[in-house]
Amino acid sequence: MDILGFEKILFHSDKLEKLKNGISQFPVNGTISLSNYCNHKCLWCSVYAAQEKDVKSADLVQLISFLARAYEQGLKSITYIGNGEPTAHPKFRDLVAQVADIGLKQGMFTNGYLLDRCMDQVLDNFTFVRVSLDAGSAATHEQMHDVKNHYNKILDNIRTLRSKRDGAFPTIGIQFAVHHLNIKDLRPSVLASKELGVDYFSIKPVFNRGSVGLRIPKNQLTEADLSPLAMEIQQEFSSPGFMVYYRPHQIGNEVADENLLEYRHCVAGFFNLQIYEDGRVMTCGPGQISVGTVNDDVGEIQERIFQGYQKLDLTNCPAGCRYHALNHLVDAVVQSDQAQKFHVDFI
Repeated sequence: MDILGFEKILFHSDKLEKLKNGISQFPVNGTISLSNYCNHKCLWCSVYAAQEKDVKSADLVQLISFLARAYEQGLKSITYIGNGEPTAHPKFRDLVAQVADIGLKQGMFTNGYLLDRCMDQVLDNFTFVRVSLDAGSAATHEQMHDVKNHYNKILDNIRTLRSKRDGAFPTIGIQFAVHHLNIKDLRPSVLASKELGVDYFSIKPVFNRGSVGLRIPKNQLTEADLSPLAMEIQQEFSSPGFMVYYRPHQIGNEVADENLLEYRHCVAGFFNLQIYEDGRVMTCGPGQISVGTVNDDVGEIQERIFQGYQKLDLTNCPAGCRYHALNHLVDAVVQSDQAQKFHVDFI
């Protein structure tokens, strides 16, 4: 099974049944932005302008209260993501301990530079850590992330995390956002990642939105540029202990500027909730679809998610949304007329 894919819905058959029967439910995972401050300035960062103007940080008392109530409502895990760098938050280590006490599983997307400040907390409490590296050399990393002398320390942090973990967790991955300016580093980055002993390497295109076009040229890569190389790398480097992941539909959608996977509803809100540093709670960040704040009743938030699911206009969805594949899969399962197209009875 693909740990980055959406086949994991098989472990949540109760949610599929509720979807079939039109019953509201609370999401499985919450993604959290602790702050919009970041120690890197990636050239394609979608919130770079806001980081420069007004740094905001989450109220951790309110956040912990919300997560405790959400856990009772059905939330099972959280993932720390941007707008900023999670490990740069001054109380990150204390927060990790409090979240663990609630009973929630934890994961993180990070640039990796400050991992040494919270190594013990990550080793003790995290299911996964994914490092956004986007380079296979110090020079390219400095260019893409607009920093100086971070690359080798990041590799050292990953190496330490790998050597100190006990067993399979936390799972360690590298993410490479591919642009025509860094595609030359793709193969060297995969090679370096495998030598580090990480578990997987994820390839995705830089999407032409946010700051793209302002601080870096629009990504000129097409599916014909990226897919053959990515699939060649998959075949060359993938092994039982090191998987290379690539989703061709992401760049296909981006180049076509439309969703190439057909479905009727977006179900992302039943599987993921987005919590921002200013206290907003959303089911869709790009669409700015709010369902309340961290101070609201979680039962009311659950009902707003269900109402939004019924009304959402999918024509405004971004072409590169990661949940296209989930929506396509769930639609095929819960819509009986769709399901029959896939020969459901193993024929």
